[in-house]
Amino acid sequence: MRALADLVERWSDEAGVHPDLRPTPAQLEAGFWTGTQHCRVGTDQSRILSWERRFGYRLPESLKAWLRLSDGFYGESGPLIHPLSAIGPMVPFARMPGLVLQPESWFELGNPNLETICLDLAYRWPGHDNPLFTSGDDERRSPPRIIATEFTAWFLRLLHRGGSEFWFDPGFSGFGDPWAEHRRRVPIPPLPDRLARIVPRVRPLIHQGISDRDITESLEISRSDLESLIRHVQHSEPDYVRSATGA
Repeated sequence: MRALADLVERWSDEAGVHPDLRPTPAQLEAGFWTGTQHCRVGTDQSRILSWERRFGYRLPESLKAWLRLSDGFYGESGPLIHPLSAIGPMVPFARMPGLVLQPESWFELGNPNLETICLDLAYRWPGHDNPLFTSGDDERRSPPRIIATEFTAWFLRLLHRGGSEFWFDPGFSGFGDPWAEHRRRVPIPPLPDRLARIVPRVRPLIHQGISDRDITESLEISRSDLESLIRHVQHSEPDYVRSATGA
């Protein structure tokens, strides 16, 4: 297993990180001094391409560069970056106003300790890359929030800070609400003509909290059709909130 400093240097070269921004070997040793095995054997490009074909989204290039060197990255309390096989659709832990079905582009990147770290692969932040955000936690009364505008900047800061969750530091300023920014920057999910024609009929039903089963049976549509309609409505109506009465 290569030393962490060697892996970080190689990753920095591939990601195009300026030498002045790279953590030094001494900083890495001070921040990750225990015997914990932080790194893993790297994955190969074919598995990355398979992941992208399966989910229909491209991972950030700098994240892929790290995964090829180390399939994940582990801190003292958990994975700061999951192995590729564990990077999957986000599991929500906090409610977001106006959101019923989360975007299909939201993927969990890691679970370092208090909250999961996620990526939105549907858009690139202007001048940067795919944003990273926390899942939030209703029990802790912690709302979801965007904590970085790209993987590279987030990972560098994490390395400089010895793996600490800097986004919980007092005074940390985030970049907004992940659902609001997604809705603002990503086009409304399109619908085939056969579903677009029934939007006026289905909109009041889902607003009224009619059960999914009753809606699908009354309109003679499938569950996947209804999910497409809900994604369309919740994205196009900023104040959309559904009070579900059952499935």
